[in-house]
Amino acid sequence: MGAGLSGSRSGDGYLDEPWLLIRWDSDHQCIYAQFKAFANSAEFRAGCLKILEAIRDRHATSLVSDNRKLEGVVNEDQLWIRDTWFPLAVETGLTRIATVLARTGLGRIASEDIIRRAGEEVFIRTFDSLPEALSWVGSGAKR
Repeated sequence: MGAGLSGSRSGDGYLDEPWLLIRWDSDHQCIYAQFKAFANSAEFRAGCLKILEAIRDRHATSLVSDNRKLEGVVNEDQLWIRDTWFPLAVETGLTRIATVLARTGLGRIASEDIIRRAGEEVFIRTFDSLPEALSWVGSGAKR
């Protein structure tokens, strides 16, 4: 669905770059973001803003963030997520974030640090597998 979008929106896809894929998951009524490789600070922030754009566009209340291949996130970007991205996410109406974590490594540590710094306005839950995360957000969509 999202392959070959080269950074533009097409159908259910919003972004497909070497470091990040963003698409609408109609089965689970959520935005799906898959971090695929290392992103520098500018790429990471631009990708996170594109996630917000997709959430607004679809009036989504749930996000699945697949962070299994996310590399380390520098402290400044973690603070930006906390101070800028999360408040913007709350404004979009986002209420649930399912975060799929790597079993070990810097990506897991960075994700856990970001989640620890998050506000209480958005309910974040971590998962070890993508099917579990999708099931959780899908159950919220059917309320």
